[in-house]
Amino acid sequence: MSQLGFRITHQYGLSETFGPSVYCAWKKEWDSLPPESKARLHARQGVRYIALENLEVVNTKTMQPVPPDGKTIGEIVMRGNVVMKGYLKNPKANEEAFANGWFHSGDLAVKHEDG
Repeated sequence: MSQLGFRITHQYGLSETFGPSVYCAWKKEWDSLPPESKARLHARQGVRYIALENLEVVNTKTMQPVPPDGKTIGEIVMRGNVVMKGYLKNPKANEEAFANGWFHSGDLAVKHEDG
């Protein structure tokens, strides 16, 4: 795509959180990196959408953030004004989705040292 002049921005989000929640904010200094390094960086997100109060990758048993080691897998949880209020007429789904004061995406991720 870059050979055709397109710059793709990788994002992650859900309809329950009003679309994009985090995205890859490309840094100008990455332009000079080899293609393999660029591809690795393009595949990551890390900049939180400004209207989202908080987004974290947590251990599902402890609800504590996973270490930023790029290896430890946790669940993506979110909260803020752009997170939906709940599923219509589905209290069981709401109870599960909003456990511990966070919206549980059900999606798995890792955290990297640089975000």
